[in-house]
Amino acid sequence: MKPVPWGLVRLPSGGMRLVGGFLLDVRPVTNAEYAAFIAATGAARPPWIHRPGFGEPEQPVVGITLRDAGRFARWAGKRLPTPAEWVRAGAGTDRRPYPWGDDQPCAGRAHFGGGPSGRPSPVEDVASRRSEGRGPFGHFDLLGNVWEWCTDGAARGGFWGSKTLGLDALLEPQADTVSGGIGFRCAR
Repeated sequence: MKPVPWGLVRLPSGGMRLVGGFLLDVRPVTNAEYAAFIAATGAARPPWIHRPGFGEPEQPVVGITLRDAGRFARWAGKRLPTPAEWVRAGAGTDRRPYPWGDDQPCAGRAHFGGGPSGRPSPVEDVASRRSEGRGPFGHFDLLGNVWEWCTDGAARGGFWGSKTLGLDALLEPQADTVSGGIGFRCAR
């Protein structure tokens, strides 16, 4: 986890909000981390956790409902980030379009776009491959790779199949949605 200091954040809806300081996972929760949760609690195994292209230990876990993400977070002594916290981690003090600044997304910054063939490629492991995409406080993959659940039941950031990315990207699935494009990270 890395700290995100308190500060004002301009929300995609246009409002401003003061966000207190908090800690946020550097990257989305991985299959290995979620497997430890399953072993400790007997939680159900998500459908993609051992599927080729999705099941490597360091890849983000996907196929997690909002409730599953919350259960994992509580087990780990954490919680899901609020929408304002998630935007603050990506935008910093400035209202920038991307966590890394104003430059357009590319493969060195985010995993998105479905790959060169135009067909979506699965989630990727080790976000450090995209070190140019680090946010203002050192967090990886805030955009692309997987949509990330927040406390409001929406998912943010886009995923590996998104054609465009931005801090205002928002998905509003049902809370019980199971998708190969939705994961999460935790806050404290």
